[in-house]
Amino acid sequence: MIKVNFTNHAKDMLKERKFTEEGIISALIERDWSEDDEIETEIWYAFKKIGERVLRVVVKGREEPYIIITMFYDRRLRNRK
Repeated sequence: MIKVNFTNHAKDMLKERKFTEEGIISALIERDWSEDDEIETEIWYAFKKIGERVLRVVVKGREEPYIIITMFYDRRLRNRK
């Protein structure tokens, strides 16, 4: 298992959006694709298709322990194959 830390904001979003830490870590490990942030070099995004929706996990850091900043279903990507 990889090592991650969740920001206080991410912990709040876990509860509000009904995600689990295990589910987010799993999405990070088994992501369908990832992208680098265009401005912040330490920030990157892990994407996981879940049914018709795409989960975006915002991550800081290029090595463990990763810092999970937030996570959400990205509506702009829902039709991505």
